[in-house]
Amino acid sequence: MSGNVFKDTAGSVLTKRINKADVLPTIKWLETVTGLELTDHLLGTTGKNATSGDLDIAIDANEVDKNEFATKLGEYINKQGGNPKDWIKKSGISVHFKTPIKGDDALGYVQADFMFGERDWMKWSMQGGKEGSPYKGAHRHILLASIAKAKGMKWSFQNGLVNRETNEIITKDPNEIAKKLLGQMASPKDLESVEAILNVVTRLPDYETLVADARETLAKDGVELPKAAQIESYATGTPAWFRRMMEATK
Repeated sequence: MSGNVFKDTAGSVLTKRINKADVLPTIKWLETVTGLELTDHLLGTTGKNATSGDLDIAIDANEVDKNEFATKLGEYINKQGGNPKDWIKKSGISVHFKTPIKGDDALGYVQADFMFGERDWMKWSMQGGKEGSPYKGAHRHILLASIAKAKGMKWSFQNGLVNRETNEIITKDPNEIAKKLLGQMASPKDLESVEAILNVVTRLPDYETLVADARETLAKDGVELPKAAQIESYATGTPAWFRRMMEATK
């Protein structure tokens, strides 16, 4: 949710970005509050980049009930003399918690997003962008959705590949997803980031068709995908078009 759920009456966001060094101590504090092991279940770029806009944490929905979890957090806030409505929000598969950094209110707050589902699946499907990359985790989902659409399917970060007509799940196996989207030689690693996807899809003869939707959507945010004519060599090293893009962002 990009850390913007909690706001004051004037609309100002009450949480802030958290430094990488503060992520683990804050997660450890959350473990004492929730009674759950959380350290090994961080999602996206949480704890990987220099700063994070929020803390995305996977919770196994088969082991922990979302509503009961929110109630437990509310009980904790009540004991601290606070109003749970000011500290806890629910949306979709998530419970959002206004979290004191390192457990210390004086350090300010970061938004923690506890996301309920199949934990291992979420850790793969919700990978974030690489540090320093012009592409974010959301851009990866847009690109995956574009490729899936061109192949008559839909991409869902919750359900994997889905039939466009019936909404029935086709597969949630990362190996199968890679092969259906990028070809029989593809593997899950080829879907880990926008760069990884482009490294494969730009070699395909129908590249422009596969990325057409993504190109249009990303352009609205000022994000460009390479055109087929710009692509040089992917044999070794960093593609020339990507080096140029990185230089332009400096």
